[in-house]
Formats: sequence, structure tokens, C-alpha cells
Amino acid sequence: MQLFLGEINENSFIHRLDPRIKLLWLMGNLSFVLFLQESRILLFSLVLVFFTNKLAGIPFRRLNILIKILLVLGIQIIILQALLYHHGAVVGKFLGLKVYMGGILLGIHSFLILVNLAMFSLQFTMWTSPEDLTLLLTKFHLPSRYAVLVGLALRFLPIMEKDLAAIYESQQSRGLELNTFFQKVKGLMPIMLPLILRALKRGNEVALSMELKGYTFHDQRTFLRSIAFSKLDYCAGVIICSYFGLVLYLI
Repeated sequence: MQLFLGEINENSFIHRLDPRIKLLWLMGNLSFVLFLQESRILLFSLVLVFFTNKLAGIPFRRLNILIKILLVLGIQIIILQALLYHHGAVVGKFLGLKVYMGGILLGIHSFLILVNLAMFSLQFTMWTSPEDLTLLLTKFHLPSRYAVLVGLALRFLPIMEKDLAAIYESQQSRGLELNTFFQKVKGLMPIMLPLILRALKRGNEVALSMELKGYTFHDQRTFLRSIAFSKLDYCAGVIICSYFGLVLYLI
């Protein structure tokens, strides 16, 4: 379980960028994935995700869990499309149903879209700290009481991951086989209930603590720091906009 845990070089120049620049990068790439949907763009975007993560000092092993989950979903998508989309040559049979090449290609294409959307979204959360995300939302004039909640939700993710690892170990000590990835997927049912109960209990404790401290007593909220563009942000913004313009020009 190393999707949110583990060592990350948060002093990299990408982590130091203004969150608005990171949001520009995210929205631009998601727009390419959703509206262009060309196979060459999808493949290039996927390579770009891993390259930029390398620049940010995020090791590849941090994405292992997400990649395994996406592979399981991708196999299901490809099988369903191959059976339900009757287009192209018949390449075989599966459970007595014909498998079509057009469906396989469509399934692979849909899988690439899903992987890109998941990777770019996760990349943004790994690049942006909860505090920066809160400041970003307040910069967009979202009421502070709601902006802070988004940051709190992100802070819960590493804690929930620790809880999930602890529950896995507890269930293994009780004899539940959870050695392989498929065994872990199969054992999600007896694991999710205690995880949800822990999350609800912790959320209730945090809500009670914030209420006792008068969290919503004042409409306006102050922060220890603010976000502002630096020379690095302007340079990164120019590079990102130039990249988007170049891609549109080539297409």
C-alpha cells in the first residue's frame, strides 16, 4: 500500500509551483484526453505522466496499486467490449459468444482513456498539498468552510491507507489468505466494513473537535500564508501553454 505513503521529494521544482499552474496542467491534459481521444495522444500523454512524475521525484512503485486496479478494470472493459460491440472480424469465442476485433480495439481505446484520466488526477493530488489545495479553492472565492473540508479530505487518504494496511494484517492473522493481488481483491468484502467504520468514527471525532473550537463561528478565515505567482510559475505557465498550443497545431 504505497499509493499515498512513502517518500516523495516535496522540494522538487514541480511541488513548489503555484497550484493554479498545476491545475492548468491537469485541465489541459484532461481536455485532450476527453475531447481529442486519439490513440497517439493517449499513448503520448501516458508517457508524459510518468516522465513528469519522474521530474517531481515520485517513484514508479508509488503507482503500483493504482496500476494493478486499472489493469483489472481494463481486462473487464476489453472483454465486455469484445463481446458486445459487433464490429470487425471474429477472432474467437468466449463462453460461447463471439469475440470481435473491433470490440477489442474499442476496449483498449477505452482503457487508455481511463488510465489517462486516473493518472493525471492522481498526479495532481500527489503534486499539490492539502494546504495548497485549500488556498487554491479560496482563491477561486469558494467559502473557506468548504475549501478547508477538501484539504481535510485529502489528509484523510494517507490515514485511511494506514488503516487499510492494519486491517489487512489483522485479517491475515485470523487466517484470511491475502498474499496475492487477486486474493486481496477477493477479500475486500470482509475488509471494507471495518475500514468504513473507522473512517466514520474518525470523521465524527474531527467534526466534534472542529465544532468545539468554533470552526464556523466566523465567516472569514485567515491563513498563515497565501499563494502568489513567482518567476518559476510564469516560466512553467508559458511552457505548458506552448505545449498545448503545439499539440493543437500538430493535430
